[in-house]
Amino acid sequence: MVSLPEEIFQETYGKVKKLIVTKKLVPGQLITEHRLSHTLRINDDTVPVVLQQLKQESLLVGNLDNGLSVRELCEQETVEMFDCRIALETMAVKLFTRNAPQSKIDDLRSLLVPFESGPKNGYVFYKIDRYFHEYIVKNCGNRTLYQMYKSAKILSFMDLVGLNRSLNVILQEHLDLVSAMHHRDEKKAIEVVSLNLENAKKSHI
Repeated sequence: MVSLPEEIFQETYGKVKKLIVTKKLVPGQLITEHRLSHTLRINDDTVPVVLQQLKQESLLVGNLDNGLSVRELCEQETVEMFDCRIALETMAVKLFTRNAPQSKIDDLRSLLVPFESGPKNGYVFYKIDRYFHEYIVKNCGNRTLYQMYKSAKILSFMDLVGLNRSLNVILQEHLDLVSAMHHRDEKKAIEVVSLNLENAKKSHI
């Protein structure tokens, strides 16, 4: 495999990931290296390296020789993955609310401040939503839980399904969650994140 400068890799990786998240690359649609290079106007060795990385992350299936495609999720897979998210993230929220220093709760609040007048860019808000959820799990104080979260490839699942609801509603749920955490109200925090994820699940089935 060709070794690429990190900056070049990340730029192309970001472009292809955006095509997946925004459904410009439709699940099941054949993706060839040549076609993608033409679409992105890239004439170097970046595309095959990026495609291989996305395959490792379970976003793509197939192989480089015969073509890859964005992984398709059946309804059962979607339900099961959301159920796993609910189980892991409600526990993470409980632990985070109980144990996280105030500075980490403030970090979550700061993430949402730029969107308080209403999210304008769906993809930008999606990236913040993804980071928001991972940040809670990563900083909940239970390293094993975070390893389970990563090994289940939940972040890749989030990339595949995207956000399918009103961004303003999602934003309000996140603000309510941060408020509950700020007041160290574990019961309320669990209730809010459960509602957020249940609503997300319903929007995809």
